[in-house]
Amino acid sequence: MIRQPIHAATLFVYNDNEEQFLSYFLDQSNPYGASLLHEESLPPRPDFDACAKGGGNAVIRPYQCAPHHRAIGVPTGSLQDDSPHYKGYSHLDQHVRTMVRYSMHQIAALLESGRFTALAFSYNPGTKLGGKIFDTALEVRSHIVEELERVTALF
Repeated sequence: MIRQPIHAATLFVYNDNEEQFLSYFLDQSNPYGASLLHEESLPPRPDFDACAKGGGNAVIRPYQCAPHHRAIGVPTGSLQDDSPHYKGYSHLDQHVRTMVRYSMHQIAALLESGRFTALAFSYNPGTKLGGKIFDTALEVRSHIVEELERVTALF
């Protein structure tokens, strides 16, 4: 879909891992990322390739680094095996809410640019946010979908 001309004004949201999401969000060259926030308590920027093709719907990750952003990630879990959210956010705690808030900040900034008239993401009526790589808790998936709906309603 992302390559079809009919979707040229669609922003595609994919499920990301927290580490690559933060690498991109915290990168000072990202015009839609943390540089627009006025927060002093941001986490350190992990050293992950924020533009590498991923598995599942993260195959479109390189499009967030293209000159004309077409995709953006929403973190759904961590790659750190010592994390309580390893391979999927296990519950909706403050950390997860913060990561989702950061992603919604980017999505809002991209929508505010006026370049997009639609938003696309994987959706399943049973699991809310689609996804098969991480085992993300339903309450987290539901929260992400609710936040996507809230952000898009602003534009």
